[in-house]
Amino acid sequence: MSRDYLFFYSEATVVCILFFVIMLVNDHRNGNRQEKQILLDRVMVAHIVYFANDWVWAALLSGLIPRTRFLVALVNFINAFFLAGITYSWFLYAAAAEQLPFRREKHFDTIVGLPYYLVTCVAVVWYMIAPTFWVNENAELNPLYYPLILLPAPMTYLLVTFVISMIRASKARIHMERRLCLQIGIFPLVIALFGVLQLTMLNAPLFCFGCTINMLLFYLNNTADQISVDPLTRLNNRNQLHHYLSQDAAHRANGLREFVVMVDANDFKQINDTYGHAEGDRALVLIADALKGAIRILKEAPFLARYGGDEFILIVRTSDESELPALRREIRRRLREACEKEATPYTLSVAVGYDELGADEPFTACQQRADRKLYADKNREKLLAARMDG
Repeated sequence: MSRDYLFFYSEATVVCILFFVIMLVNDHRNGNRQEKQILLDRVMVAHIVYFANDWVWAALLSGLIPRTRFLVALVNFINAFFLAGITYSWFLYAAAAEQLPFRREKHFDTIVGLPYYLVTCVAVVWYMIAPTFWVNENAELNPLYYPLILLPAPMTYLLVTFVISMIRASKARIHMERRLCLQIGIFPLVIALFGVLQLTMLNAPLFCFGCTINMLLFYLNNTADQISVDPLTRLNNRNQLHHYLSQDAAHRANGLREFVVMVDANDFKQINDTYGHAEGDRALVLIADALKGAIRILKEAPFLARYGGDEFILIVRTSDESELPALRREIRRRLREACEKEATPYTLSVAVGYDELGADEPFTACQQRADRKLYADKNREKLLAARMDG
C-alpha cells in the first residue's frame, strides 16, 4: 500500500467511524437503554475499534509505522478479537431482539462466547509457543492466519444468527416480527460478503464501507420501527394502523373477506387501582402475548396493533367466518393459561367484538359496529360471571 493511498484509506476510516459515533450519540441522547439497544451499541463500539485498528494495519503495510514482527502479530490478533466481538455482540443482539427464550438460561453469555474466547486463546498461546509460525522473520503474516484465526469465530456467529433468524422469520405471524428477523438474518450476510471482498482486495477499505452502510440502513429501519411500534407490548401502534389502512387495497386478496376485531381488557381500571400501574403494564403484556399466540390458528396472518390504553385491534382476512369465534376462544384460553402460569393476583379476561369491513366502506363505520359488539360481549361476560358467583 502506498503512502498516497493510505491518505484515502485514512479518510474513509474517519468517515465510517464518524457515522458510528453519530449513531451512538443519538442513542444515548434519546435515552433508549433497553437490553437490545445496549447490545446494538456494543456492536457499534466493536466496529469503531476494529476500524481504528485496521487503519494501524494499513499504516504498517504502507510503511508509515515501522513494520516489526511483534506489531504485525499484535495488530492482526486485535483485528481478529474485535471482528469476533462484532459478530458475537450481534448474535447477543439478535437473541434479545427476537426474544429467544434460551437467552435467559444460566451461563448463556459464557457458552455463546466460547468460540470468541477459544480463538483468542489459541492465537495468543500459539504465538507465545511458536511466534514465527504466524509472522516470519521478515514480518510477513502467515496466510493460515485468515482461515485459522480471523474467520472461524465470526463465521460461526454469522451462520448461527442467519439460520435462527430465517427459521423465526418463516414462523412469524406478525409482519413486523418477520421483517425484523429478516433484517437481523441478512445483516451478517452483508458483513461476510464485504469481509470476503476485503480479503481479496487488501488495499481497499471495502469492509469499512460495507459495514457502515449495512449498519446505517439497519439503524434507520430500527428507528422507523420504534416510531411505529408500541414500546410496552411490541405490537404495531395506531400510527402503523393508519399506515396499513392507507394501503388497504394492496392487502386485500381475492376471495377473502376482511374483518375488524376489537379486543378490550375487562375491569382493567380495577387492576391498575388495586395493584398499581406496573401490574397493569404486566397485564397488557400478557394480553399482547396471548394475542400473538392466538393468531397462529388463523390461516392468514392478520394485522395486530395496540389501539390505545387496554384496547387492541386486529384486521383479519379470511374466507371462513368461523375462524373469528375460534380466535376469540383461543385468546381467552391463552389468557387463562398465562394467568395460571404467572400466578397473577387477579383474573384477566377480555371482551372481543368483530364485524366485516365492506369493500367500499369507511373503516370507522365498521370499527364502530365492532365496538358495539365488543361491549355487548363484555356485558355477556359480566352476566355470566355474576351467575357463576351466585
